[in-house]
Amino acid sequence: SDPLYIPDREADSWEKTHPLEQISWTQQKNARCNGHYVNIVKCLKWWRKEKFPEVKHPKSYPLEHFIGDCCPDGIESIAEGITLTLEIISSNYPQKPFLADRGVPEHDVFARLTDEDYEAFYKTACDAAIIARKAYDADSTEESANYWRDLFGNKFPSPPTESNNVFTKRESVSSDISGGRFA
Repeated sequence: SDPLYIPDREADSWEKTHPLEQISWTQQKNARCNGHYVNIVKCLKWWRKEKFPEVKHPKSYPLEHFIGDCCPDGIESIAEGITLTLEIISSNYPQKPFLADRGVPEHDVFARLTDEDYEAFYKTACDAAIIARKAYDADSTEESANYWRDLFGNKFPSPPTESNNVFTKRESVSSDISGGRFA
């Protein structure tokens, strides 16, 4: 129930971390988001890695943590969560925030993120928020799918044709949420 100490090679010191508290928080957040939070994290990590590989940070847990702070509770879909999360980043975080670690509140999860890296990430998030809103508000499945493809890349399914206007078959299964790492 106490934080663990892990080595920080760059600082040549031991730092506190609390992975059990982070996992517990994530499970609770996922429940408050009607089971969509973990998939929103996966999608936005994919977006960041796929579309902006030159933007070095944030990634991994710092990005997951920031998404957790920005994703509203009570969302009804992954699309809604992605859209609102990107819009909240865009409207509320023009400057790099201090992100208190879930289990070690004095630790800033964004401490290693430079202002320049945050600025580059923020610009991409603002641009992505516009595309996500267009996808979410689109009048047709085809228009929506094309915007989501713009956002997530060509691995996002093409829109169905008029002769095959059905859901795209799922290619792989997301893992169940257990007590381990999942985002």
